Amino acid sequence: MRIRGLTLWLCLLSGLSACNSSRGGAMTVSWSFGGGSCSGAAVQQVRIAISGEPLSQDTFDCLSGLATFTDFYPGTYVVTVQGLDADQAVTWSGTKSVQLNGDASVMVDLQPLSQENAVAYLSWTFAPATGQAPQCGAGQRLDSVAIYVDNATTNLGYACGDGLGNNQVVTPYLAPGDHTIQLAAYNAAENQTAFAQTDPVVIHFETGRAVSQTLTMQWKVGGLAVTWGAYPDLQSYQSNPNQPLSCTSGPASAIATVSVFLADPTSPSNGTQFNGYTCASGALLDNAPAGQWLPFVAAYDGASPPNVLYFQDDKNVPQTVTIVAGHFYSPQDLQTQVFVPLFP
Repeated sequence: MRIRGLTLWLCLLSGLSACNSSRGGAMTVSWSFGGGSCSGAAVQQVRIAISGEPLSQDTFDCLSGLATFTDFYPGTYVVTVQGLDADQAVTWSGTKSVQLNGDASVMVDLQPLSQENAVAYLSWTFAPATGQAPQCGAGQRLDSVAIYVDNATTNLGYACGDGLGNNQVVTPYLAPGDHTIQLAAYNAAENQTAFAQTDPVVIHFETGRAVSQTLTMQWKVGGLAVTWGAYPDLQSYQSNPNQPLSCTSGPASAIATVSVFLADPTSPSNGTQFNGYTCASGALLDNAPAGQWLPFVAAYDGASPPNVLYFQDDKNVPQTVTIVAGHFYSPQDLQTQVFVPLFP
């Protein structure tokens, strides 16, 4: 507010007729968003400036609705209010003059600074799943959610837990009107597979009046536990399938890495590969694409480039697995398990 001693000194020097000995007045500043609300405009804070006046505090919670400043001398003041989003970017602004002689109130109606000025609030749930389904949240398998607008990717993403259940996130600023929104849940480290995604939904965006929408994530993947064992030959497997070679001694101990490939039965060179396993580890997949697949497994030595030591025999031991979206591995569910014998 005005520093009274400095104001009186300037009055004595200048002889300004506007300066007088009247007591300081209070100014109450309130704000609106074209008839909308703070949440409707996606504004979290407002920043206030009053021409010629240093303010000890100039930034306030938007939801407070008003701010009162004291100790003003009579005169005309120009009040500017800026709306700040969650990133402290100025997205709305408004200015109004007020004549003060005693106490005064001023309502500043803010207007958007961009034609892309409308938002919506989103939350999501996941369709039911069975077995050991990936979980959504910080430190969980599903830690991120991407948003697509009008069938195009955006540079905005969310933490998976931020919009889960009763939580809400805000969309990017868009031009008012209808827009198609779709969400996809994924793992940020892997950044390849959409574990689940919503159906595209059309939402009407209106300046200053954000709507809320809850979307359901539909599973796009299922689960499969893949185990394997190396055998000297097909006859050894057929005669004693429960005794594969040891991973710690003998020829199978040379296995350094194992990869799993879910091959398309109609075009076996196409499919999805999963790397990074060992002779004894097995693979617990929670991101296998839905459909029917041939479970191919290959075991490699530690050379560079690696050599294939053992692989499946899909002619003499043919197998097909069916991955059902939302149907994940369970020890009691044989449909989510497969054992693949490997041969030199």
